[in-house]
Amino acid sequence: MALGLGILFGCLLSLFLPAVPPFFVFLLLLLSVAFFGWRRCWFCLGAALYLLSWHWTVWHHQQASLQLLQTAATHVEGRIATIPRYFDTSAQFELELLQGPAAGYRVQVRWYNAPEQLAAGQVWQLPVQLSAIRDEASRAGYSAQRQALIRQQLARASVRTEQPAMLLGNRIALRQRLYAQFWQATRSLDSQALLLALTFGERSFSQNLWQGLQHASLGHLMAISGLHIGLVFGWCCWLLLPLRWIGLDPIWQQRVRLLLALMAALVYAWLAGFAIPTVRALLALTLLVMYNWYLQRLTYHRFWLLLVALLLLWQPMWALSQSFWLSVVAVGFIFIYLWCFAPAGSGSWLRLKQLLGFHVFMTFCMIPVTLLFFGGFSLFALISNLLFVPWCSLVAIPALLMTALLQSMQPEWAAGLWPWMDKLFLPLLWWLEWAADQSWFWWQRPEMPFWLLLAAAMSLLMLLLVRRVAIALLVVLAFIPFFAAVQQPQGWRLHLLDVGAGQAIVLQYQQHALLYDAGPGWGDSSATERLILPYLRSVGIKQLHYLVLSQQQAGSLGHWPVLRQHYPGLQVYTDVPTAHHSKGCAQLPMQFYTAELVVLQDSTLHAAEQAPSCVILLEVEGWRILLPGAMRLADEQRLLRQYPELTVDMLLLSGQGRDTASGLDFLMQLRPRLALSSHGQRGRVPAPAAAVQLRLDALEIPLLSTAQLGTIQIAIAPDSVQIYSKRATRLPFWLDSMQLTAVPPSQRR
Repeated sequence: MALGLGILFGCLLSLFLPAVPPFFVFLLLLLSVAFFGWRRCWFCLGAALYLLSWHWTVWHHQQASLQLLQTAATHVEGRIATIPRYFDTSAQFELELLQGPAAGYRVQVRWYNAPEQLAAGQVWQLPVQLSAIRDEASRAGYSAQRQALIRQQLARASVRTEQPAMLLGNRIALRQRLYAQFWQATRSLDSQALLLALTFGERSFSQNLWQGLQHASLGHLMAISGLHIGLVFGWCCWLLLPLRWIGLDPIWQQRVRLLLALMAALVYAWLAGFAIPTVRALLALTLLVMYNWYLQRLTYHRFWLLLVALLLLWQPMWALSQSFWLSVVAVGFIFIYLWCFAPAGSGSWLRLKQLLGFHVFMTFCMIPVTLLFFGGFSLFALISNLLFVPWCSLVAIPALLMTALLQSMQPEWAAGLWPWMDKLFLPLLWWLEWAADQSWFWWQRPEMPFWLLLAAAMSLLMLLLVRRVAIALLVVLAFIPFFAAVQQPQGWRLHLLDVGAGQAIVLQYQQHALLYDAGPGWGDSSATERLILPYLRSVGIKQLHYLVLSQQQAGSLGHWPVLRQHYPGLQVYTDVPTAHHSKGCAQLPMQFYTAELVVLQDSTLHAAEQAPSCVILLEVEGWRILLPGAMRLADEQRLLRQYPELTVDMLLLSGQGRDTASGLDFLMQLRPRLALSSHGQRGRVPAPAAAVQLRLDALEIPLLSTAQLGTIQIAIAPDSVQIYSKRATRLPFWLDSMQLTAVPPSQRR
């Protein structure tokens, strides 16, 4: 017990370390393990064991990253480890490296105009451009950097098209062949995406379907995890009950049933590509079978603690995974329910009451968890789970897996069953498509301190342990308006969002906002959908009044209309002629609540002499903020001639800090107290440019960059401003410093 608590304590401690300790700490940890083992201080031994495993894993990952990225490798050789995904112009997959000090690790590969015969199991030698894995620090949720450590990924790789790629081995993996066979058999079915997700774990969902899963709180149903592995295990145990007829000893009957059921669960996990949630479920079932084999029993809390401790010691980086904490917390709540609240007895009516009570209990218990990890929760979670979890668990998924088994052995016999599988999953598909359009299904909490959410979760847990169900539910319901009241946005805030190779600036007053630029677009996706919309919800913006598009956004104007789906009253202002249903920048209102908006234009120039660009001067609480759009050096000189008395307090660097703007004369006249720069982590051209940085240093103008700080929030008051960094508040604290050491000097900011 104490050993497991020590491992859990060491795991939580590692998340708050400011940086990865140097290598000599590894020796100190070895000595600590020996000392605490000799002294039998089990709690300290557990903490030291976890930190030792964690340090060893991080150090090896860091060394492999350094070897791969800083040796300027131009070719990589490896085996395709995942089923490739094809998009409009590119293919994506993970490549497991086979040579060098980074052998065994993986890289994320994007291959434009890739050949169609790509398949898992093939061995390729690829000419690549490597870059470090870094993500935008704009919101809570998915993090590419954390995922890279969890999946042992070292870098991103873009295949060079000017050099030939060589296929060294064409042995296609069995899972890939089965996937191709299943895809072909289901390609005409409306629910194909759901069927493939529940058989192979390949969730190639549309943006609309992802939205529906979030709004309906059914994401756990579409990710092969402990629920699905446990279903296979339980169904196989039930189907193997006739073993008692063969005359085996009852103890051996039980052992054989459990072993065969575990083997079936293992096959299903292999079919899902041994995704991390399936591996965790397999370990839990293996523990269960082992204890049953030796006729041993563990209490619920001891089994939970043993399982969590073994998982963390085996894979310490799973501590960075949201799905890991979601699963272990959910299992913990299930054990609490079985321990405290499960009624005794039998009968159909009692079982129905148990089912309803269990779903109500789990729904309310998981609210603080989803608030903590995803910044909101679904108002229809209870209804969705009551409708579709029993249906899929008892009918749809077992039927699907039986059809999949038949498909792998006799495809001709399975052909007539796939239309029936489609009918079984169509109600779920219809529900998800309808939920995707109901944005009110998802309640997005405003931003609030981490400690406040953690305190709420711990308070709920304590109430559950003393078996006060009614009080616990009341506390949960009472916390929701309390959160909203405490974090009601007050005053003025300027947000410079970290959206990669683009920019997005939000001027917020309470629940109202103005947006300047909408981030870049990438094919069928965009920063507008993936980053900006969730961020607007997280900071409590209920009404987005104006969107101003500068010339820099002309390439991604096709993505801004998604904002009008969520903010119908949005007015768009731009001088870019390709933006339809918009007004010119000169028509922008001069007042936004108490802030003044001044559009700066050079009236002496004809339109043909200057590219369209919106230059806006914001005056907020006495502070002057210049948003220069796509100005260049010549444009800056013309602006200075037209406005010779112009000065500002804050300046957004034009062109993402390139040396085509921010001239010395321009900076000397404006004399800003603060310069802001929005640029991504992975660009090949350093930003801000060295010349611009030298000018800022010479004039002693401090610079805040999204590449270093993530999203920047500036709280504006009449006599002061307060600056907050999003990247500085993300857990774990050591992640950004570790990744920075792996970035080649030419790519550092």
